[in-house]
Amino acid sequence: MDIALLSQDVSTHIALIKDKQISARELAAEQHALIERLNPKINAFIRYQMPEFPQPTSFEKSLFQGVCIGVKDNIDVQGFVTTAGMATRIDRHAKQDAFVINRLRQTGVQVMGKLNMHEGALGATNKNEHFGNCHNPHKHGFTPGGSSGGSAAAVASGMVGLSLGTDTMGSLRIPAAYCGIFGFKPSRGAVSNYGSVTCSRVMDNIGPIARSARDLVLAASVMQAFDENCASSIDFSAFNRLSYNDNKVLLVPENLEQLGVAADIAADFAANIPVFRDLGFSIQYFDFSNYEFAAARRAGLLLCEADMRVEHQDDWQNNPLQFSNYMRGMLSYIERKSPMDIMQSERILDKAKIFARQLFKQGCAILMPTVLQRAFSFDDPVPANQADLTSFANQAGLPAVSLPMLSDSPLPAGMQIMGPLGSDSQLLHLAERWQEHTSFRYTLPAIE
Repeated sequence: MDIALLSQDVSTHIALIKDKQISARELAAEQHALIERLNPKINAFIRYQMPEFPQPTSFEKSLFQGVCIGVKDNIDVQGFVTTAGMATRIDRHAKQDAFVINRLRQTGVQVMGKLNMHEGALGATNKNEHFGNCHNPHKHGFTPGGSSGGSAAAVASGMVGLSLGTDTMGSLRIPAAYCGIFGFKPSRGAVSNYGSVTCSRVMDNIGPIARSARDLVLAASVMQAFDENCASSIDFSAFNRLSYNDNKVLLVPENLEQLGVAADIAADFAANIPVFRDLGFSIQYFDFSNYEFAAARRAGLLLCEADMRVEHQDDWQNNPLQFSNYMRGMLSYIERKSPMDIMQSERILDKAKIFARQLFKQGCAILMPTVLQRAFSFDDPVPANQADLTSFANQAGLPAVSLPMLSDSPLPAGMQIMGPLGSDSQLLHLAERWQEHTSFRYTLPAIE
């Protein structure tokens, strides 16, 4: 098994296929063999299969050259079941590809399989009593993050070079940070959610996870497109493109420890800030303590619970015992709330948009840790504030990219850059510049 090959990013794989140093079929066979070896330990894939490659030259003119990806199991892929991590959906075969899958297939992408996730995408550990826990490749028995834990674990272990996840309150960036790789949450409406299982209509986002920033750029260039069948879809081609040449101020929260950030995360983050100064940015600190994180957290969760009751109403009425105790508790909570509680929650989230507008008058982007702590054992309690810093982007509809922090710690962590609505490409290219400047290269962990 060629571990050196499997550790390369997708952009390198594409170049190797174009140069005929390897075929897409041969690369897929190597990845499939690694899945066979590692998946019993990590449990990233719920189901997988070796894709069909009709002709050796069938992908020669395509962007992705037949490269394989993994897809979170709440996104429809024709030929696979879409479980959303739930026993109630064990036989729900996708009738067609989701919009983003169709876009990617047109550029030569092949789908290797469907990835493990937190039940219903409502949780950030990827503990799943129906399909088993997904483990962090860097430490067995520890969470890879959630709800897109399988998406991050598959990429971080080398099983695939690119995966899709969903991000509702940080569900894509938290796993990317815990697993030491890159994850991107687009602007609300930039990527169509059509063909995915709803967790929250106003906060859901489909995005890519990869081992390099340039792979995120590549994936986003295909995934971002207007979809007339998706109510939230926006044609961002009409937006004025922002420039970081004139405004080069990065906004950083002050007093991270007061926000609940662990001391070791805060120390690593402080040590990473000088790189952005090297890239020509100045740092301006701002007070984030006045933002009501706990109230926003409760409001966002209530909206998810309400949307999910609607999404899974038939199963709730006909197959209630197939939901876990955890999920039944979540979905029954809404019965004790009124329509006015829902409207009040929406107004609380509106405050994030207003706060973000004021911030972006002072700087071009926000730089802060992705997670407040490193990955933890499945036996440990889940921190209530786990998604506080990530969920702000979902509440305000902002694009955000999570990068690995440079650190000597054996367990990785991430930092994220958030920008104004529509600044997706600028954020991604900034992440790419960061990786070029630091010469960061992800190394696959040794998995026994």
